[in-house]
Amino acid sequence: MTRSANNPVLRWINKNKSGLTMNINRSRFKTYYRTIFLVLSLASGAGCGGGRALIPPAPPLTIAADSFQIKREALGRAIDTILSDSLLFQANRAVYIISLDSNREIYSLNRSSLMVPASVNKLFVTAAAYRQLGINHRFRTAVHGDSIDALGRIKGDLYLKGLGDPELKVADLEALAYRLRAMGLKQVTGNLIADAGYFDTTSFGYGWMWDEGPYAYNAPVSALSLNRNTFEIGLRPGSRPGRRPRAELNPRTAYLSIENQATTVKAGSQARIRADRSFTGAGDLVRITGTMAADQGLSYLVRTVTNPALYCGTVFREALAANGIRIAGTVRAGSTPPEKPELSWHVSPPLYQIIRHMNKESDNFTAEMIFRRLGNGQDSITPDPAKNNRLTEMLKEMGFGQESFRMADGSGLSRYNLCTAEQLVAVLSEAYRDPALRPELLSSLPIAGADGTLARRLTEDQHKGVIRAKTGTLTGVSSLAGFVSGPGSQTYCFAIMFNNYTSKANSVRALQDSIVARLARAAP
Repeated sequence: MTRSANNPVLRWINKNKSGLTMNINRSRFKTYYRTIFLVLSLASGAGCGGGRALIPPAPPLTIAADSFQIKREALGRAIDTILSDSLLFQANRAVYIISLDSNREIYSLNRSSLMVPASVNKLFVTAAAYRQLGINHRFRTAVHGDSIDALGRIKGDLYLKGLGDPELKVADLEALAYRLRAMGLKQVTGNLIADAGYFDTTSFGYGWMWDEGPYAYNAPVSALSLNRNTFEIGLRPGSRPGRRPRAELNPRTAYLSIENQATTVKAGSQARIRADRSFTGAGDLVRITGTMAADQGLSYLVRTVTNPALYCGTVFREALAANGIRIAGTVRAGSTPPEKPELSWHVSPPLYQIIRHMNKESDNFTAEMIFRRLGNGQDSITPDPAKNNRLTEMLKEMGFGQESFRMADGSGLSRYNLCTAEQLVAVLSEAYRDPALRPELLSSLPIAGADGTLARRLTEDQHKGVIRAKTGTLTGVSSLAGFVSGPGSQTYCFAIMFNNYTSKANSVRALQDSIVARLARAAP
C-alpha cells in the first residue's frame, strides 16, 4: 500500500491537484509548490511510524510576566527606599498591606513583631464595641428613688446611677431635673447619692504615666462622668499691669472653687499662665499662677476633675435646685439598692456617633469608657480570667494566641499595650467585610486632608477622600492604620508602625504619608 493511501492529506491533494493547478497562476506556482512540499514533508513524517519531520519542533512558550507581580515588586522597592531613611535609624518598623479585593499580600515587613500601637489601639475598641454592643447601643444614666408622695416629697435618698455614658453633659442633667419636676417632685428628705459602682474604682489606665498632669487627654474614668470629667477656665488680662487676670469657670458649680494668684504684666511681655487643681474633700480647688500680658486676648484652659462622681452629683443637685427641687441632705458617693425603682433616665447618642467622635478626634476618655464597658466594668488587669476584656476575646476568636498581644487600656496611652501590624489589618479587614459595619467604620476614620487628626496630612487634592486612617502618637511611637482606595477602585488595608525613633514626630509622619501616597498612586 502506498504512503498516500494511508495519509488523508496526501489523498486530498492527489484527488484535487489538477483543479488546484489550474487555479494558480504561474507567478505564484513556485510559492504554492513550496507550501505543498512542506505540507507533504510534515504529512510523510506523521504518516510513517515515527518518521523524522523536516521542521524542527517549536521552542517552549515563555509566559509573560505577571503585571500584578511587577507592580508589587516596584511598590515594594519604593517602600523599602522610604523605610531606609536615616530618620528611622535604629527604630523598630512594621508595615503590612493587603488588597481587600484579591486578599493578596502587597507588602510585609515585620508584620508579626510586637509594637506599641499608641492611639491606633482605638481600632480594637471600635471593632469590639461594634461586635459586642452593636452600632446603635446607647448608654444610660438613671435616677432611682421611692415614689413621690402627695406633697411632692421622696422620703429618703435620691440616687443618680451612672452606667458608663461617655457623652453626659450638663444639659442632660438639667433635662433629667426638669422631668422630675414634671412628675411632681419638690423635695428629697435624704441625700443625693452619686452611684459610680458600675465600674471599678480604677480611675486611670494600667501603665499610664504618673506625671501626666490634669489635662483632658488623660481624664479619669468613672461610670458616672460629666463633660468628659473636665472643666474650662476662661482667662482675660486685668485692666492694667499688676492686676489679677479675670478668671471664669465653666460649669459654674460649688464643686469648683478658684484661687487666683496670677498677675497681669505689660503689653508685649512674654507670659505664661498656669492652672492646677487639688481635691479639698468637697470639690476641686483651682489654683491659677503665672503671668498674662495686658494685650493678650481671651484664652481658655481645660483641666480634669479629681472626683468625677461627686462632680456630676453636685451639678445635678444644682440642676434640681434650679427646677425648684430641694435636697435636704448632701451629695455623697454610694450605691443604689436594687429594690429602688427607676424614676427617670437619660440615654446617650447611638454608639456609632460616639465612636465617630472618638476616632476622628482620637478622644482618649471615650475610648477608656467604652473599654471599661467592654470589660464588664473592670480594669483590664485582673486576676479573674472570667473578667478578661472582650478585646482579648475578639483577638482570640480571630486566631491570635493570648501571648501574641497585650491590651492594657483602650486609648493607647499605656506603653504596656503591644500588638502587631498583622493584627491591626486583620481586625480592620474583618470589620470592613461586614456589610453592617463597613459604613460606620469608614465614616468614623479621619479623612486625609479633610478632618480629624488627618486634617493637615496628605492635603493634596488627589488624596482627599481616598485615604481614611487612624493615627497614633506617643513620644517615640507613631502609627497609622486604615484604608486606601487605589488605582482601578481597588481597596487596600494597611498598618504602619514605628517605635523607638528619636527624630521629630512630624518628620516620621511624613514618611508614613509617603508610603500611603505611593500606595494610592501605584498599588498593583
